[in-house]
Amino acid sequence: MARERLTTAAGGVVWRPRPDHESRVEVLLVHRSGYEDWTFPKGKPDEDEDLAVTAVREIAEETGLRVRLGHPLPDVTYAISSGPKRVSYWCARTVGTPAAFEANDEVDEVRWVEPSDARGLLTYQHDVELLEAFRTLRDAKGHTTRTLVVLRHAQAEAPGPRADLERPLTVHGAARADELVALLGAYGVGRVVSSPAARCVQTVDPYTTAMGEVLEIDDRLAEGTRPSEVQRCVASLLEQEEPAVLCTHLPTMPWVFEALGLETPALSPGEGVVVHHRNGAVMAAEPLGRA
Repeated sequence: MARERLTTAAGGVVWRPRPDHESRVEVLLVHRSGYEDWTFPKGKPDEDEDLAVTAVREIAEETGLRVRLGHPLPDVTYAISSGPKRVSYWCARTVGTPAAFEANDEVDEVRWVEPSDARGLLTYQHDVELLEAFRTLRDAKGHTTRTLVVLRHAQAEAPGPRADLERPLTVHGAARADELVALLGAYGVGRVVSSPAARCVQTVDPYTTAMGEVLEIDDRLAEGTRPSEVQRCVASLLEQEEPAVLCTHLPTMPWVFEALGLETPALSPGEGVVVHHRNGAVMAAEPLGRA
């Protein structure tokens, strides 16, 4: 018997404030001419593409909209001819000036509707269940969470004759720093804060260069800092509306997560956690990167 193959995909429940009623929201549904169905935008990853990046890219390709990912939604799993298919979803908020929709090979129509109206349009029961998960989150204001990425610096050269602060990334570490550009971009990171160590700066520098962002050096994230300093740094970032990333060292991580009220995860070099918070309280946390 042939072994079933898991197919992965990613997408989002794209939302916006209703133009005539800012306290209410609309969600975006897409009509696929090939299937004659109404569903949420989603698609399969390119080779070696992270699913968060897939979600943002597929939404743009199908709808023409730029989005940033927010609070994760439950994965949806269903059967297709080759075996099970698992789709990862996020709340996805529109950013920038929307372009006019143009029909494409996959989607011939898009429609903004209130969540209560979307239920009657959706073709599949698993999409209805996803909608209900979004509505529950919306009722708790969880769709409007802010984002803080906690990042451990990528692989650095071993200690040697040069000063510890000057230790650069290895070739492998530099490659990981390049990979982080699209991944941090999927969450719309606009504020970049780093330890002064070269290995931390070099981990986020490709992102700041690509996006034209300003790199902020914060001594409170340095190795050998004090817990109270880390706590003040994290508290200040939780007050910001703009999605942010902080890059620091493994010994500093327990104090960062203590300030967030979370257990400290085991993070390898270049790995991180995406923290979704509101009013200073953490509502969800997910690994930075999904396959």
